[in-house]
Amino acid sequence: MVSRKRNLLGILFLSVCLHAQNGESRQPSKNTLTGCVDERDGQYVLTNDTDLQTLARLQPEAGSADDNFAKHMGHKVTVRGKLSRDDNPPVMTVRSVAPVSDTCAANPGTH
Repeated sequence: MVSRKRNLLGILFLSVCLHAQNGESRQPSKNTLTGCVDERDGQYVLTNDTDLQTLARLQPEAGSADDNFAKHMGHKVTVRGKLSRDDNPPVMTVRSVAPVSDTCAANPGTH
């Protein structure tokens, strides 16, 4: 009887761990944006690199080690965090910033 309970608890624990792991593997694709850091109307934003349209406003996550967007101005980066589409433009609460390129300019063929 005790052995059955242990087996059942073990299976339940494994199931919860696998479910949590699967959820984490999908999370980055939904909460990752790549673009150019710019400042507009006193706020940092991420723009696309084709026509420089705003993708999201950037705000640092509380306690984030990377809360200085100024050092990324004009650079192409990938930001990870939580994207809230409730606002226009959406707000990305940034957990981390990874550099992609030191430059960022609109493609001249798109104007």
